[in-house]
Amino acid sequence: MKNRNIKRAFSILEVIFVLVILGIVSSISSQIIVQVYENYITQKAIYNVSTKTELVANQIVNRLTYRIQGTTISKDHQAFLTQPSPYREGVHWKKLQNVIIGGEQYTTIEWIGYDNDSFSAEENPAWSGIADYENATNLQFTTPGSNLVKAESIIKNLSKDEAGTVQVDLSDSNKPAAVLFEEQDNHYNLADDRYDPICMGLIQHGQSATGTLSSTDCIFSVNRSGSNILQFIVGSQGAKVISERYKLAWSAYAIAPEKNAKTGLYDLVLYSNYQPWNGDDYIADGTKNILLRNVSVFKFSENGGTIQFKLCAQENIGQDYNVSTCKEKVVIR
Repeated sequence: MKNRNIKRAFSILEVIFVLVILGIVSSISSQIIVQVYENYITQKAIYNVSTKTELVANQIVNRLTYRIQGTTISKDHQAFLTQPSPYREGVHWKKLQNVIIGGEQYTTIEWIGYDNDSFSAEENPAWSGIADYENATNLQFTTPGSNLVKAESIIKNLSKDEAGTVQVDLSDSNKPAAVLFEEQDNHYNLADDRYDPICMGLIQHGQSATGTLSSTDCIFSVNRSGSNILQFIVGSQGAKVISERYKLAWSAYAIAPEKNAKTGLYDLVLYSNYQPWNGDDYIADGTKNILLRNVSVFKFSENGGTIQFKLCAQENIGQDYNVSTCKEKVVIR
């Protein structure tokens, strides 16, 4: 008779086979888990840096959309940080259309932006952009259809610094806004120097390579008189260059990459809320905000009034590993 109480066991060979198979499965599983985790970390970093770069690129586009044509220049940022003298065209600054893309000297882009906030705040703009140039004088001009009281209120709120101090007030001759007249018909002169950075205050007077420009400035400090008259600040400028259309401005803007000693990359910095027509400088007087950290590339060029720029940034995913993304934008007026 068969002994029904005999218990069968695994042989040592079967046990070895099972252990080998389990080892292989566990090895593959751990590799898959590691791979999935690494992919997650990488994709998250790519998404983060791509999103931040896209947002900042769009901010730059929005700012540059409201630049006043012809006011955009590029500076040697390091030179202006150390305040060399004199500031000479071709050495310390260039008009943007003369900057070669990819250069390492002219890294700052600077411009004067018109006041789109009070212009588009309501259906009827607070300033119309139209000047009665035929009846204008060296003291003032009428701007039909404007509500300068409303424009003043908006500009005062927007121009407050971190301490809450108003920087531009249309009723205060010490805190004036500015106007730039558009070239139209024959109601202007000095076409070659019309939007020179020196006559706009972006570069100090008398510091050009060819000497001091004419006393006829191309940007004028103004206050309001009533709701539709802009008065020139007497004594601050020479003869007036007036045409039918104008732009009202209360701030200039500058974007510069500044080296971060810890990362070896750059912080992209925006300077705003300063008034070069009032003697302000973007480094000394502008409000400084960091737009984006870990920037590796910031290049720009201008052709026919169209600005193109490229912005690249990195994000660390551990040790010396980084992911990078780039955005290119075109600003067409």
